[in-house]
Parts: sequence; C-alpha cells; structure tokens
Amino acid sequence: MRTYAGKSRSFLVALPAAQLGVGGLSRSNSDNAGLDESALIGSQEDEFELEESYTDRRIRWGVDNSEDDPRPWSPPPEAASPGKRKGKGKLVEAPPVPLPNGMMNDLKSITELRSKGESRRFLDDVGYLFEGLEASSPLSVRRASALEIVTKLCEPDFARKAKAADFLERTWQVLREAGAGNGDKVMDTILAFYAALVSRDTRDLTDLVGRSDFLSALYNMLDGLERANDPLWLISCALSDAELRRAGIQRADKALLAGLEKLVKKKSGLFDPDETISNRLLVSTALAALPSSCQDIVHISSLLRIFQHELAPLPSRISVYGSGLPILSPLSASSSLDAPSFGHADNCLRLLDSYLLGRWTSSGSSQSQGSSADTRLDSDREEGLAAGIVSLCSVCDVVARDPEHEEHSIAASNCMESALRVLISLTHDDVQWCQAVLDGQLALWIVRLVVQSQRHQSLGNRPLKREQEAESDLDDLVADGERAATSLDRQCLALGLLTNLAQVSYAAKDILRTTRLSFQCAGKRACTTVCHCTSRVSALSCLALVYSQHTKSETEDGVESIIRGHMAVLFGLLMRDCPDNQRILLDTLPGTSDKQKLERLTEHARDFTSFYVDFTRRISQVVHSHSQSQSFDLDDDDGPIEDLGGFAVSEDDRVGKMLSDSHGEAVANDVVSFLESLIRSSS
Repeated sequence: MRTYAGKSRSFLVALPAAQLGVGGLSRSNSDNAGLDESALIGSQEDEFELEESYTDRRIRWGVDNSEDDPRPWSPPPEAASPGKRKGKGKLVEAPPVPLPNGMMNDLKSITELRSKGESRRFLDDVGYLFEGLEASSPLSVRRASALEIVTKLCEPDFARKAKAADFLERTWQVLREAGAGNGDKVMDTILAFYAALVSRDTRDLTDLVGRSDFLSALYNMLDGLERANDPLWLISCALSDAELRRAGIQRADKALLAGLEKLVKKKSGLFDPDETISNRLLVSTALAALPSSCQDIVHISSLLRIFQHELAPLPSRISVYGSGLPILSPLSASSSLDAPSFGHADNCLRLLDSYLLGRWTSSGSSQSQGSSADTRLDSDREEGLAAGIVSLCSVCDVVARDPEHEEHSIAASNCMESALRVLISLTHDDVQWCQAVLDGQLALWIVRLVVQSQRHQSLGNRPLKREQEAESDLDDLVADGERAATSLDRQCLALGLLTNLAQVSYAAKDILRTTRLSFQCAGKRACTTVCHCTSRVSALSCLALVYSQHTKSETEDGVESIIRGHMAVLFGLLMRDCPDNQRILLDTLPGTSDKQKLERLTEHARDFTSFYVDFTRRISQVVHSHSQSQSFDLDDDDGPIEDLGGFAVSEDDRVGKMLSDSHGEAVANDVVSFLESLIRSSS
C-alpha cells in the first residue's frame, strides 16, 4: 500500500485468509498455482457490492496500527446482551494510553494527512542541504549548501513550504553549527541575509528569537561591522581585487559575495532596486522588524556604537555640499568610507526610538527599563550624538529635495522623519538634550521645514479645476496630495520638537529670535547652514506667517484647528518672560490691534487644550476597555487602530507615555492663563 510520503512510507497489507484459500499460501510455486481464483474473485465482487465503509477498511487493513497513526488500534466495543442482568457496579474505563510528546493531536482529515505528508516530503527533499552543512564538511561545501538555502527561500513557493514544515528554526541552528556568525565573511553574510528573509513575517521572526540565539548573534555581527569591513558594502562599491584583499576578501570570496549581492537586490524583494546593499543593512533590517518587547537593553551600547559610526562622515558632507560639490558622491572605492546608508540609519533610528519609549526589556526582568531610559545615552550626548542626528536631518533634507538624487528621495525622507521622532523623545523635558540639539544649528533647518511643509500642503489642497480633469493632471493632483500628507506629518513633528525646546530652554527663545531666513527660502546650496536670501526676517516672523495661513485656510477641518492651536501654545511659550519675542510675534500676527491678536491666539490655545484633554480621556477609555477584554497587548507593534473623531490612533507605548504624562495639559493651561493676563494688561 502507498501513502503520501512515497516509497519510503510504503508498507505491506496482510490479506485475509479467506482470499488465499483454505490452506493458505504454500512455500512452493506449485501450491501458489493452486489458489482458489473463484474465491478471490468472489471476495472482490462482494467488496464492491457491499460498499464497505472507510472505518471497516481501516480496521481490515490495519491502517490504525501503522507507524503514521498515533492512535493504538482497539476493537470496537461489543453491545451488552439485553438478557443479562445489569450489575450494581459501574464499569471503570481503562485510562488512555499515554502518547509520546508531539503526538497528542490526532490527524482526522485527509487535509491533515496530506499536509503532514507534504511536510515530510519537503524535509526529505532538503535533507541533503543539511548534510552539506555538517561541521565535518569542507568549508566550500558548507558555503554552497548555505547559499542554496537562501536562494531557494527567495522563491515564494519554497518559502511557504518551509514555514509549514518548521524549516526556519532548524535552518538557523544548522547554519550556526556550520560556523555562520563566527567570522567567515561568506557564511556571516549568508546568515545576515537569512535573518532578513525570515523578517518578512514577524510571527516567524518572533518564534525564532524565543528559541535560539538569534538576537545576540545579530548584535554581535552588527557590533563589528563598519564600512571598511562590510563585505556586501565593499562589493557594492566596486572595489578592485587588491582593495578587497586588503579588506580580507579573497578572490574566491568575491565571486560568492557578488552573487549574494545580486541575489539580495534582484530576487529577495526586501529592498528597492536603488538601495545599496550591505551586511549592516541586512542585520539592522531583521532587528528593526522584531517586536520591541523582544529587544534587550544589554544591546543598546552596540546599537549606539554602530549608529555613531554611521553619522560620523555626515558633517563633512554638508561642508562639501556648501562648497559646490554633490551632497552624495557616486559609490566608488574613494567614496566607500563616507557614503551614508539611509536604510541602515533609518533602522537604527527606529530601534533607538523604541528604546527611548521604554519598550525594550531587561534580560534580568520582564519589565521595561522605565523612565531613566535616556540616562544611558548621556555619554553619547557628550560625544556629539545630537549634532550627528541634526547633520543627518540636514543631509536627508537636501537629498530628498535634490532631483539628481531622486533614487534616494524616499529613503532619505523616511530617515528624516525617524530622526525627528528620536529628537522629540530625547528633548522631552530634558534641558541638557535641548541644549545639545540647539548647539547643532537646528533652528534654521527646523523652521524652514515648517515653512516648506506649509507650502507643500497648500499645493496639495488646491481645488480641482475643470481644465485639470485630464488623466495626467489627475495623477499629478494625487501625487500632490500624497506629498501634502507627508508634509503635514513633518510639520507636526517639527512643531513638536520646537515646543519641547521652547518649554524647557530659555536659549531656544533667543536663538529663534536671532535666526534669520526668508519665508520664500527654498534651501538651496548657498542657504544650507545660513540663509543668504535678500528678504530675511526673524524665524519667529516666519512661524507667525505660517500660523496666519492656517487661520485663513479655506479647507477648515480638524487638522487645521489642531495645528493652529498647537502653534498658539508654542507662541505663548516663546512670548513668556521674553518681551522682545512678544513684540516680534504681535507685529506679524494677523489682526487690527494687539488685543484682538491676543484674543484670537488665546481662543485657539484654549480650543487646543480642550481638544488635548478630551482626546487623552477618550484614548484612556479605549485603552482601559481593551485591556479588560485582553484583546490586544500594548507591547505589540501592530495593535488595533481606533477611530476617534476622524483621528486614527494606533495602540503602542506612545499612547501609554502620553496618558501617564499629565504635564502637557498643565503646560497648555499655563499658556492660556499667560495669554489671558496679556489681554488684561493690554486693555
């Protein structure tokens, strides 16, 4: 009889004696010729006429006694005779026969049988790959087997079967036993690529982390990677054989690494075609895909070290750009040591942001690191981490707007938004970090970002005219709308950072007053660090002009009122204890008198405060109801999304941090009280 597992699972079926004649089978060929053919044919005819059930066939053929079925065969219970007297005692059922581990789930359907058979066949088919990865095999054989595994995982059908057969965890263990992650450049690269492939499904990644040394192995590899020794990065930069040899890459390794680089770029589907592939990018992609609750704070030092290395050449790129050279040089042997990897930097920023939000856990405790998360970064603040992040923002801003680097535009934009989120977390109620950020010449760039974002929003919200109903024009309008939405996100992030600075640092008020730029400045090459436009005004005046446009907007909606109210609170912070700022802002704000301007400003600030209080209250109710029903976990990065009055709120630790921090409401109320006092004094 054949099963779904092929010949390796075939077995013989014992035929009943009735089909073999009275005397059974004889050992001689002459007796075999004397079988009762009529009895055999009659038995077969009866079998078809009676339509024997599947259960009877299983019993007759002994299928339940095969090695593939976990249930021991037992005869069907006989019905008790009605003529016998029932005894007083109750028949005690025999306890079930204990089954070995992993055999408790009975296979009751043909689908389960087929799935189990397919998984076994799949593992049998790939068994030779595991044999090639044995530690006793030559290094060339281990490399070839590992390379074939990641090549096959790029195929969707193979990846699907691998997930169903529990292939991923076993492959990680076999790769580690074969020496991957222990220093061999080819095997380490394959291991990093394998981790990135597994990260396509967060559930597979989470299972792998819980059952292996996945996290520690990746951080160990990341900790030792730099541009000068990153195998795939050097291959992407097209270094010569002699230069690769100095980096420890032999000619035989070059061919394998070049094939890997092409495989990652063209077949994996992990990155955009224009992305520069590197080992750093593969490892950080896998780490960034992990749920934050799987991260351990013992690895934060490794993350900061590799991130600082990525930021190191950026200040020089800004200086080079100001002198007339491109902000990014084409990848080559000469530029391999100072070219940024925006994808890798973005992954590092996302990891750092989740750490600052208190979402990493300690290996010695199940609790997160708590409110003192950023105290571990004090030494990095002294070493210029804030200035490096500000430089990264400036470079990303230039690249995102430069048509010559259009292929890097999306990656640079994403990296800039991640950097803004990290800066907001660092400067939240922290005077030292605010001062470090202000020292990095942030004011000019952040104010110009607010102004340019407002300009893009105006373009995206322009009304549709009849002559614009052509398909090409509609496509342009859709693109403008997407850019407007992105610009709105950046503007909100920039205003949040300015609010943090103005709230705790008096120096921020002076810097914003003395920083001068044109409201129409496009941030060209000459204005990268200092605006040289003719019609320069104070940065406070530029912010007031943006506020004026929000008050005159024809598309009144909730977003407009929120931004307007946020800016009103920001202006109150900038004017408090600073008469010079009061005069500049009141001279620029719309209105016929100072009293009218202050009254409108107070109204907008009061509306924003009421919205903030109501918003946090409603979110608190949602979080409380969900926590009681245990329908989601706040540590889950993909929590459900609630729609509160048109605003989508994703449940993560940002929500928890906002709910636990009542300081924001107190600050907004203090600003409203301050503005009301100014109104009374101006009467």
